[in-house]
Amino acid sequence: MKKDMNWWCDRAWILFGGWISVLMTGLILLFWNDWSTELKAIAAVAALVPLHVVEEWVFPGGFHFQYNTFLYNSDQPDRYPMCRKSDMITNLEATFGYMVFTLICVLRGREVSTGLIMGTIGFCILELILHTFFGTKAYFRFRKQGKQTIYGPGSITAYFGFGVLGVILCRCMPGSTITTLDWIICILVILFIGLCCVLLPENLLKKKDNQYFFKTNGYYDRYL
Repeated sequence: MKKDMNWWCDRAWILFGGWISVLMTGLILLFWNDWSTELKAIAAVAALVPLHVVEEWVFPGGFHFQYNTFLYNSDQPDRYPMCRKSDMITNLEATFGYMVFTLICVLRGREVSTGLIMGTIGFCILELILHTFFGTKAYFRFRKQGKQTIYGPGSITAYFGFGVLGVILCRCMPGSTITTLDWIICILVILFIGLCCVLLPENLLKKKDNQYFFKTNGYYDRYL
């Protein structure tokens, strides 16, 4: 069973996520004329997360190195505190979470609550802040080794994916009435992403001798 889980946590789940991206993109295109801009943006988040993972894990890969090194100063950045298993859970939870958000909106007559829009904008901003932080730290850490930009694995899909979706959703906000319930929904969405998707699986699974280590440092191998 452990061997099967190790295999699934390697690249199999990323392929599975790719099919989710295809599914969500297909739904957006199929209902393009029926869904509002904000509903399409919410669905696009579900489609984007697996693509974001491909950049972080595969092409060029190495997100774990910058995350564990620059955020936690880990002496085992290949597996601690974030490992393949915890990051897989993080991203699948976010993907399925936004699939559920999309379904709820559809069932509510294709209406997207202002609170969900606000929470998603917050999520997009957090992605931009996080990847800018990692990229800046990487630049100053490796500029003597030839690094010339603040690029880090995940930056392209963060800026041109989540960043663009955040701007689109911001443009949907003018004229919206923000209620107490909207603020509650906004906070719950951000807590879902930060607590349930990231901190909870990471803290439950972090272990320095776990078997779910990353085999290479991806993008960062050229500087190490």
